[in-house]
Amino acid sequence: MLACYQGLAERDVHRIALTGDSAGGNLALVLASRVIGEAASINAALVGVAVLSPVTDLTLSGATYETRSDADPLFTRPQVAELVHSYLGSADARHPLASSLHGRHSGMPSTRIHVGDDEVLLDDSLRYVSVQLPQASMPELMCGWGCHMGFPEASEA
Repeated sequence: MLACYQGLAERDVHRIALTGDSAGGNLALVLASRVIGEAASINAALVGVAVLSPVTDLTLSGATYETRSDADPLFTRPQVAELVHSYLGSADARHPLASSLHGRHSGMPSTRIHVGDDEVLLDDSLRYVSVQLPQASMPELMCGWGCHMGFPEASEA
């Protein structure tokens, strides 16, 4: 991902925004953390990040995996644990390149996170914002009340 970002900069793209959904949201946040850490060597400004229901903590320690399990028909802790294991193998889930929650937050650009309050990933977003808030530009959390992952359409089904 960093190579793609650098490739855009090499092609005279100077303002870049990142976006992602679920695991892709985590990847966007991890890439943003990497980019701000290497900003001096990259000739492009990261102007913002917008993510939907990001999986920011691959340790799966968020309480909403339990407290929202009945409300979220799409994700379960065992399902996500299997996906994380397939992705990480034996790598450390707390490593900043794996879990954006544990990455660098100082200097992050404007960040918007959309999440439903009935999804198991709610804590991933809430905890990410609570860690980022004191260290970076004001993150914005948009919470869809009564919504789970894939909202709003999924909530109406």
